[in-house]
Amino acid sequence: MELSALTDVSQCVILCTCNRTELYFCSGRKTFGTVMDKLAEYGGTESGLILRCAMVYEGDGALFHLFKVSCGIESMVIGEDEILRQTKMAYNRAAELGTVSYELNMTFQAAFSCAKKIKTVTAISKTSVSIATLAANKASERGGNVLVIGASGETGSAVLKNLLSHKNVNVAATLRKHKPGILEVSDKKAEVIDYDRRYEYIGRADCVVSATSGPHYTVSYRAAKEHIICDKRRLFLDLAMPPDIDKNIMKIPGAELYGIDYFENLAAGNNAIKLDCVDSAKAIIRECIEALKKEFLFHSFMPHVDAVSKNVEREGFESLLFCLKSELDAKSLEAVLDSVRKFGKKD
Repeated sequence: MELSALTDVSQCVILCTCNRTELYFCSGRKTFGTVMDKLAEYGGTESGLILRCAMVYEGDGALFHLFKVSCGIESMVIGEDEILRQTKMAYNRAAELGTVSYELNMTFQAAFSCAKKIKTVTAISKTSVSIATLAANKASERGGNVLVIGASGETGSAVLKNLLSHKNVNVAATLRKHKPGILEVSDKKAEVIDYDRRYEYIGRADCVVSATSGPHYTVSYRAAKEHIICDKRRLFLDLAMPPDIDKNIMKIPGAELYGIDYFENLAAGNNAIKLDCVDSAKAIIRECIEALKKEFLFHSFMPHVDAVSKNVEREGFESLLFCLKSELDAKSLEAVLDSVRKFGKKD
């Protein structure tokens, strides 16, 4: 959905991803009704149906939701970074079209700053729960030549893409119905080899990753042993079920084998770490929202500073204190007087 569809809403940011469509705007109930009507018109349905399906937040609830979205707490993969980039793009798009008010600008900038803080001080974005990413990271620890067998499949292709983001590896892959040559993925290159020649490559590989859906071994102990001439440390990562790699491969000197169970347990442990980080992230969000609300209050008060200063100068500071006493509850008055007391101690 484009902002142009909301011609009667002057201040609005629309965030659209594969998993969510969200509208952020500053308004009263009248504008809310206009937005619902426009959404219904755009989707060819009724506003009442949208209200029954939509999640609606306002005030602190809306702020809390945006901050959680920006830092990845609301994502399918907790702590993922892509949503922050998408949120920034949505904000920039609205800013270019002139649909960002002071309040929206301050809110989104605070959300971005908060997300950055959470990703810096917690492990919410530092621990992967993707088996493909974990396998690629494990392979990159060894470095050197890496062979991915079954790079056409969902897991294999994800491993290949992740591997190509590492600079210390040379990647080769076997693909279904693909001639040998060079494969480009996101401007990175991998050598494509014929599946029947995989053992030739295993002979010089530092790491072999296999992720196929076939019923038979893609790497057998006997065939691998025939092609491995020199002894060195070799890493074998088996991401298939049933297994792709013969467990006897560990009889080859220097060979290490990690199966799918290892990565599933690692992913589960990392997910537990992420979930522990969520509470810390929410605490940081509350602090950031509190700071943002103070900024709003201060901004709204600034036009009155001159008038207040003149009245204090004319009637005296005590008159202001008695005014505060009559207007505030005890807890609020205590906080104000404490701040005034600290101000009075300044040299």
